[in-house]
Amino acid sequence: MKIQNESIPAVYEAAVDVYQGRISKDDAVEHLVRDYPLNPTSVSNMILNLDGMLNGKTLKRSMNDFTCDYFLRQIREDFGQQAFNTALQAVEQHVNYYESLGRGMRPSLRALLARFGKVSSAMMANSCGEGTSTIYPDDIEDPASILIEGALLRITVNRYERDPVARQKCIEHYGTACVVCGFDFEKRYGATGAGFIHVHHVVDIASIGGRYQIDPVRDLRPVCPNCHAMLHQERPAMSVEKLKQVLQNI
Repeated sequence: MKIQNESIPAVYEAAVDVYQGRISKDDAVEHLVRDYPLNPTSVSNMILNLDGMLNGKTLKRSMNDFTCDYFLRQIREDFGQQAFNTALQAVEQHVNYYESLGRGMRPSLRALLARFGKVSSAMMANSCGEGTSTIYPDDIEDPASILIEGALLRITVNRYERDPVARQKCIEHYGTACVVCGFDFEKRYGATGAGFIHVHHVVDIASIGGRYQIDPVRDLRPVCPNCHAMLHQERPAMSVEKLKQVLQNI
């Protein structure tokens, strides 16, 4: 049975729940097979693949390009750069393992790895003070001039468009202090921290699934990395107001 790309976000969510111990794999498979036209073995394999990506294991179960692309992007957003690098390594090991079996080559997956590897290298270089621009979890590689987000683009695989112009307009309106806790990197670290801040999407782009015109003031908020991580402790993401209340009650 062919895996429908529309079901992959739901599979990812369930696989994360399994990884984090919120649900058993069998229950996740049962739920997904009930709600989507999916084969139980395929669902089980995808759940195991996500676990392998997060743990840096060699993936020995098949995975198509769309699923790999979606999983890698979401891992980078939800678990951070270190987990993303671990997942990249696991996928590379998977490609090497698959090709070693003599079943043919995986050029499209290798191209996917090369593209993600460039992004990873850029992020690592920026973290070490090399280069002049910063790539954030809410940004994409290709800047756009129009404020459109959530649009599925087809290049080699589908991806959600995220516009760095919207990020800049958000910062112009709100400034670079975290709207949750008030932390200001420039005040704390001087010139080193000038301009540094994450930008949080009030509504998760992946949950929209379509094309919409973003309002940088209404839809985005500047937040520090710690608060950004805490906002995404819930799925869908916790509201900024709720996290503020959490801080007030501590």
